[in-house]
Amino acid sequence: MMKIGTLLPGSTFHLLLQHDFQAAMAAYFQYRQTNTALISSNIKYGTDANVVHQEAEKMLLEEKVDILVLYADQATLKQTADLARALNKLIILVHGGAKYMHSWEPHPAVLSHTLNSTIHCRLTGMHAATQAAQAAFCTSFYDGGYSHCHAISDAYTNNGGELTYNYVSPLKTDASDTAPLQAFLNDNPATRALLSLFNSDPAYHFLQQLQRSGINDLQLYGSPMLLDETLPMMHGPLELPFRLRGYVPWVSVLDSPANECFKTQFRQHSGREAGLAALHGWDTGIILEQILKTADQHRFRAAEILEMMKEVQLESPRGALHMDAATHHMLGPSWLVQMNSAFQPEILGGVDNTTHTWQEIVNTKLEGPSSGWINTYLCA
Repeated sequence: MMKIGTLLPGSTFHLLLQHDFQAAMAAYFQYRQTNTALISSNIKYGTDANVVHQEAEKMLLEEKVDILVLYADQATLKQTADLARALNKLIILVHGGAKYMHSWEPHPAVLSHTLNSTIHCRLTGMHAATQAAQAAFCTSFYDGGYSHCHAISDAYTNNGGELTYNYVSPLKTDASDTAPLQAFLNDNPATRALLSLFNSDPAYHFLQQLQRSGINDLQLYGSPMLLDETLPMMHGPLELPFRLRGYVPWVSVLDSPANECFKTQFRQHSGREAGLAALHGWDTGIILEQILKTADQHRFRAAEILEMMKEVQLESPRGALHMDAATHHMLGPSWLVQMNSAFQPEILGGVDNTTHTWQEIVNTKLEGPSSGWINTYLCA
């Protein structure tokens, strides 16, 4: 028996984020008949390090969980990670991967299992540079507060692209207006590419306003959440007259037994269709099962689990997962996807091993002051 504690945040952007993540973990354990016990607690939006630490203390010291799964941003975790180190207990830190590594990473008691947003955005920026010499940079007030913006723009400009305009939509979606962007595009026909980072409501309204603009020869290169297949289901239909593509961690049309199994089991367990949050939970279940299978070797000691993970490759619905030994970050493939006019995905290609791209990100040295939101990406 493995006892697992989960600390999960809420999200106003994605109301089912924590529920789909947890349900997918439970669906995986049920399908695999894994001998586990799940104990859960809520950490509000995950921005208060004291709340995170108090709940982690309860899990580690009172509930005596073997593994703690914590959905939070790196900045809130240092004190909790040091407690786990003192106890030699492992924390699996999960988040969207929209920020660069924190100064305290890697940590001897933390395995970072993210959706690698900075990797996908870097690959998208590199791809866009091969397609368009000029681009406008477009994001929301919220999405703009994360490192994935630098990842896509830096990759684009370092590979020969020129950014000619910046557009940032306001925090309140109902106040968003792409008229200034449309005016720039009408006056500057040489710029037809848009590097675009949006999620949820802001993503839907950005695409909806552009599809009504009459500027139909655009090429959009988007972040993973802009290509989220659930946008029409959650917010309304889309009929894109322009091209939208980008690299993503997972897409529903991946043709593999592992992906079909995941979608079927999650649907049967939850009654809902699988999305990225569910994929993240399912993959966390895969990692936890590997830890349980090797428990006789490590006895749930963090340092020995991380040593074991250096040699492991796991089969996920999105492809092969492995841990980068130097950073303790899980890495997976990246899929180049293009959405059709009805917002249905087509796979154009992919990168099976993203280690090289991740190493480029780790080696990126930011110069000058920088700022960003303390919220875990999507948890606001």
